[in-house]
Order: sequence, then structure tokens, then C-alpha cells
Amino acid sequence: MDISEQIEAYLIDRSDWVSASEICKRFGVRERALRQLGNRIGFCSRFAISHPRKGLKHVAAATTTEYLHAKHAMTRHAISELRRKASWDRRRHEVTRESKKSHIIFEPDTGQILMPGII
Repeated sequence: MDISEQIEAYLIDRSDWVSASEICKRFGVRERALRQLGNRIGFCSRFAISHPRKGLKHVAAATTTEYLHAKHAMTRHAISELRRKASWDRRRHEVTRESKKSHIIFEPDTGQILMPGII
């Protein structure tokens, strides 16, 4: 049984909020390893919800209110990230660079030449 499975079994057994520090001490892991870091999924990412003051709880032990709160928070965060990405795309496409040799303007992503003032 790997550490993630051990932690999951522990949270199911406890069926209540458990502090991250308690889990770290019990299983000899660093707190950051419990959550996702880049492409590496955290030990608790697949099965636990978290609360900043209460700690971690297995999704199966969470009340409907706790589960919906965590799920909606995740959805809000995901939407926020997608909006930020869209904003970056808009800003990137709005920016053009001008050639120093002439008045030709290049679109940054496609490299298309834009000729201002010519209709």
C-alpha cells in the first residue's frame, strides 16, 4: 500500500477533519506533498477536501454542505483561471510590433503583416 492509499485509509477511518500537520507527522511527509504541485498530483488530491482552519477530510465523510462548498470553491477557482487565460490571449493579440525599417506592423502570433492606413 503506497502512502496515498495509507492516508486515504486513515482519513476514512477518522471520518472527521484531520490537520495537515497531523498527517505529515504520522506519515513522514511534507505538507506541500499533500497537495498538487505542478503536474505532480498530491497525496490527498484524489480523495480529500480541505479547509484552511480545519484541515483535511475524506470526500466520503464530508457532509453535503462541506462537499458542495469545496466543489463550488474549486469551480470558482477554475473559472477564474480560464478568465485570466482569456485575458492574456486578448492582451497578446492586441499587441503588435512595428518594424524599425518601415511602417509595417507584425501580428505577434501569426506573423501576418498589417499595413496601417491602407484600406
